[in-house]
Amino acid sequence: MAKERVINLIGGISEWNMSYSYIKYMMDELGEGPIHVKCTSPGGDVNQALLIKSLFEDHGDVTIEYIGFNASAATLIGHGACKTTIREDSLYLVHKPSIWIDTWGRMNADELAAAIQELEGQKKDAEKITLMLAQDYVNSRGMEMQVVEKLMKESRWLTAKETVDLGLVDELIPTKSKKATITNEAIAMMHANGYPIPEEVEDLLTNQIRDLNPGLLKQIMNIISPKNQISMTKEFSCINQVLSVDGVDVKDGKVTLTVEQLTALNQHLSDRDSEVTNITTERDNAIQAQSTAQSALNDFTTQVNQIDPSVAAAADITSKVAAITAKLSSRPGANHSTPQGKSGASNQSTNDADFDTIDALPHNQAADKETY
Repeated sequence: MAKERVINLIGGISEWNMSYSYIKYMMDELGEGPIHVKCTSPGGDVNQALLIKSLFEDHGDVTIEYIGFNASAATLIGHGACKTTIREDSLYLVHKPSIWIDTWGRMNADELAAAIQELEGQKKDAEKITLMLAQDYVNSRGMEMQVVEKLMKESRWLTAKETVDLGLVDELIPTKSKKATITNEAIAMMHANGYPIPEEVEDLLTNQIRDLNPGLLKQIMNIISPKNQISMTKEFSCINQVLSVDGVDVKDGKVTLTVEQLTALNQHLSDRDSEVTNITTERDNAIQAQSTAQSALNDFTTQVNQIDPSVAAAADITSKVAAITAKLSSRPGANHSTPQGKSGASNQSTNDADFDTIDALPHNQAADKETY
């Protein structure tokens, strides 16, 4: 009887579970010849997945059969197989890779700036890894980059038929017309890894557990209930405007922001703080200018009031000007008429007497001689 040449890759991909070393050991045990890998995995360590992919490439005769739920790093190992298949009742998830972030607690402005700078660096790392993995889908599966980027951003479960139609998997394996089942362990695994629960699974699981005892039913439904799912809210209209989004995602009463969104909020607050500072400075300058002008006006009014009691008694500036004008008009010689025989062309009056001209008159000079 021929030796069964099958490797069951079930569980997370990591150094301590379905690792490169474990898969290599299994392949070495099987020796030369075609190998059939049955895979059902929520994904895991990208580096381990890429190493396993290289093992399959080097071997050259590995076929992968995707069964059940397969996501993330589990999809990458298929890029090293000579053929990939997926059962009709299975699901497949492609998404952007995640990086562990350890930023928490109260921070002042300087600490926030340092945290943002560090997050910006981690964001760039995440973008590089995302681009590298997207390129791997393009090179291995012959897909368009725009299609891959869209799938990674959507981060949604794909049906088996969708994976074949998109070119992610080579062949669809029809299943027998048998009622599908799903285990609580599978649901718990999806929930623990933060993956969305497909609507088809929710309906299926609800039917399966309808006859369970109430306590267990409540525990399971708490896992898949809408309160644990991601929903979008549009009520934070001001924040949505700053982030240029229709709404923000809410899960378990919490909102998670990307580094880019956090940076946008920080810049917006910084800009508003600068505007408030500028407005406050302008206001203080205006108050100081008003105070200076008022002091100058008070000094001027005090001096004007000393001209005459009538000016001091005037109630306002207009009345004071009128009182000063009347006082000047009452001075001797202030309003003399044009000398007889003169036309109005030189009809100008003056309040100053020309005593030099008057003293130079002959009769005045004669009188001065008699006096002196």
